[in-house]
Amino acid sequence: MEEPARLFYCGRCQAMVRICRQCDRGQIYCSPDCADLARRHGQREAGRRYQQSRPGRFHHAARARAYRARQKIVTHHGSEIAAVDAVLTAMPLAVPEPGERRVAEPGQAALEVCCRCGAACGSAVRLDFLGTRVRHRPSWTRAP
Repeated sequence: MEEPARLFYCGRCQAMVRICRQCDRGQIYCSPDCADLARRHGQREAGRRYQQSRPGRFHHAARARAYRARQKIVTHHGSEIAAVDAVLTAMPLAVPEPGERRVAEPGQAALEVCCRCGAACGSAVRLDFLGTRVRHRPSWTRAP
């Protein structure tokens, strides 16, 4: 019996994706790129909220004063150094080891393959995480 893949919507781009049981670690994003973008967005929002608070305004003002104190006051600017053209080399993408797993055929729909490893997923899907149980502590260990 094949193990069902988990079907979920990406927490950032809202794309519907499948992830096989071997790759499933409770992800909520379709790719590491989406996770990185969501993290950067969250950090930027947290910084914005902090900057609008009273302690944040005071820390920003102190940082700006220290920066201005470090700067040299000059009246003439030097000439700019010409940028050197850099040649970028293409790096091959890391391809996962297929092992004993079937890899999806090129004609298969994108929804039928794992978003992480590209392995073909069966038609059975689950909508929840694996092993999600609520574990309650005994009442005698809880703080009043």
